[in-house]
Formats: sequence, structure tokens, C-alpha cells
Amino acid sequence: MSLRPFILGFIAVVAVFLSAKNLAQAQTATNFAAWKEPQNADAVPNWARRIPRDFRDLTGTAREELLAQYFAALKEISDDSEVLPSTRYNAILAVGQLESASGNPPTAYPAALLYLIEVYQHEDSPLYLKYGALLGIVRHAILGIDSEQQDNVIDLLLETVSTQSMPTEMDVWDWFRLTALDGLSALKTVGAENKAARELLTMINHKSQKLNDLYRKEKALTREENQYVSRLIELASKAAKTLGDLDFKSASDIDAKAITDAFIALTRAVCDIKCKTATDSTFPQVVVHVKICTHSVVWGMRGGLLTGRPTENSFYASLESESPEKKRLDVLMAEIVELTTFFDEGEKEKRAVALPNSPKEFRFNLFELHDVLKKCSAALDAAPPL
Repeated sequence: MSLRPFILGFIAVVAVFLSAKNLAQAQTATNFAAWKEPQNADAVPNWARRIPRDFRDLTGTAREELLAQYFAALKEISDDSEVLPSTRYNAILAVGQLESASGNPPTAYPAALLYLIEVYQHEDSPLYLKYGALLGIVRHAILGIDSEQQDNVIDLLLETVSTQSMPTEMDVWDWFRLTALDGLSALKTVGAENKAARELLTMINHKSQKLNDLYRKEKALTREENQYVSRLIELASKAAKTLGDLDFKSASDIDAKAITDAFIALTRAVCDIKCKTATDSTFPQVVVHVKICTHSVVWGMRGGLLTGRPTENSFYASLESESPEKKRLDVLMAEIVELTTFFDEGEKEKRAVALPNSPKEFRFNLFELHDVLKKCSAALDAAPPL
């Protein structure tokens, strides 16, 4: 029996299968024209989330062609001022989600990064569009970007962190700063000439000084000032943690004293301001804010959690064993451990083993809380910069 008819038949079946697959792909491709219709605004987020399905199993030229089509369509929507803001925002989010290749992790679409940077830096871009672009830029930083774009992205993120917002936009711009810090954490580099590390230190010191200014104020803080304190602590703590995500092992000429000073100054400033504002009704907030700060400082020093060992790329590991800075950081670490233990177990003389399934409650009173915060601040003040 000749194999030729069998082979020809097999080829025909494969051809039909491939044609059907291509037809199905064409039929299920996203309909971007519908995105612009105002009545479809609520459906757009779901449509955006389904875009990755259109690229399932697509590789090579077919994937590149579809990526180019989708990229062009999404750009057109996000650039169109006549389109609803929510739809433009979802369009630029979708741009940031485009992938050249699937995988774990996937490969971000390089052309999208250039567009995201352009939108973010354009003066006329509305804030909501800028934030969508920033989220995409951070995703590229997480997944990996070309070395030729790295310095540009670092500068963009650092500018966001350091830019002072208008009072009316303060809350919104804090989201930008926190998101930019996520991007710097992902890039993990101290930057050319340690620029990233230096700018983060500037941010921490600026926030610490603001906290000190409020602490020295004679009158009680207003509601707005207390809200400002919360934002200052959140931003400074995130900047401190970001330092812990950077690679100090490969860095050179790091100003170890300046970093150590900043960690100590921030911890003292938070203890002082929380001691000033602590009342019976603010116990939970005080504990949360001090823990956020101190645990972030530990991460900044050691590149990990309070209970873990310093990572090999951490700031602490980069110091000589007998260096003055390492000794000062050991003092700071001991004070933070004592603070954390107090929050969990109360005063040392009154500590008892918690019973199984016992309800969570604070094991200290307001006087004891004030006392432990004052003691921590005083202990750090007793170890001045060398």
C-alpha cells in the first residue's frame, strides 16, 4: 500500500486545523472600537484583563504582528482626549501589560516602555494617565529592562520621589512616590555614582526633619497635622525599606556614616512624634506606625525581616566587622528588638506566657508606652554620629 495518499491526507488535516486556529484567533481578537463607546466603560476593565488570552500559544512573527496591532490600538485610545478618562486609564494599563513572550516571569514588550515614559513625562498628560503609565514602567522594572534604558528609568523614578507636589495634590502624589519606590526596589541598583542611594537618603532625612519640626511644636497637633505625620512615616519607612532592596555588595564609595545616621535619625523622630501624639484612643495607630518604621529600618539595614540574618547584598553585610557604623547599627537593632518585644509582650517585669487562644490585647498602658518610646529615643541619642 502506498503511503502517499496517507501523507497527503495528514497534511490536509493539519492545514485545516491551522486554518481553523487562525480563524478562531481572528474571531476572538479584542474589538478596540467598542472600547471608545461611553456605554461600554464598565466593561472595559474586563476586556483589558482578557487581552493576554489573545496571545495564548502565539509566538514568533504572529505574536509580534498582533502585539504591534494591539499596541497601536491601545495608544490611540489612551491618547484620545475625547475618550472617557476611565477607558484611557485602562488602555494605558493594558499597554504596560503587553508581553513579548510568556513565561515565569514573562518578557515585557520593550516598545511599550518607551511610550509609557513618553506619556509619563509629557506635561499635558492628566495625573490619572501619568499614574497608569508609572504602573507600567514599574512592571517593566520588575520584569527586567534593557541596560540602555535603566539609567533613564532610575532618573524618572528618583525625580518622582523627590518632586514636591502642590498642597491640593499631596495625597495623590504620595501614591506616585510610593509606586516609584517599588520601581527602585525592583531595579536593585544603587545607581551610577550611588545616585539612587543618595536620593533615598535625602528623602529619609527630609521626612525625619519634618517629623522633628512637628515634635518641637508647643501646641497639640491638629487633625490635618496628624494625617501629615502618617504620610511622612509611610514615605520615609518605604524609602528606608527600598535601601534594603538595593545591591550594596557591588557598590563602591558608599557613605556608610550617612546611611547609619539616617536610619537612627528616622527611628528617633518616629519615637518622639508618636510619644507626643499617643493617647488612649490612638494605641493601635502608634503601635502600627512605630512597627512600620522600625521593621522598615531593619529591612533597610539588613535586607530582610527582623528575625532573619543580613543578606549578602545588604548594607550591613557591606560593612567591616569592627567599623563604627556596624557597632552603631547593632545598638539600633537592639533597641528595635526591645521595642518590638514590648509591643508584643509588655513591660519586661510584667511579662507572662500568653495562654493558647487568648484574645489579642495590649499588655501595657499609656504611661508605659510613653516611657518605652522615650527610652528608645534617649538610647539612640546617646550614640551620636562619630
